[in-house]
Amino acid sequence: MTTKLGSTIKSRLAELGRTQEWLAGETGVSKNAVSKWIRDGKISRVNAIAAAKALGLSADQLLLGQPLADASPPAETTLERLDAKEKHLLELYRRASRDGKLMIYGAATVAPKEEDSDTTFTRPQ
Repeated sequence: MTTKLGSTIKSRLAELGRTQEWLAGETGVSKNAVSKWIRDGKISRVNAIAAAKALGLSADQLLLGQPLADASPPAETTLERLDAKEKHLLELYRRASRDGKLMIYGAATVAPKEEDSDTTFTRPQ
């Protein structure tokens, strides 16, 4: 069953030619989480703000299902502005933080996972 929130998300994704997977990436959650928002109509405040911003909607438009006619196109997303190396680093960070293996010392040292052991991050001296 699709909720009002779900209908709003689905219709806006269709207008933008985007997928649930894209929205998940933009908001930093799993595709299953986006699917649950659509199905159950429940979303945290932080995720609602992130989703509204990604979809180019106000929070009211997203949560209350207000008309989308005056919805603005979303600004260029941060992810679209990243080069390949930056996207790779972001993926490493997300994977490490999801697995609970992220350790930060100071402001710049990250301990990568074993399969990523060829990449090291150290704080400048």
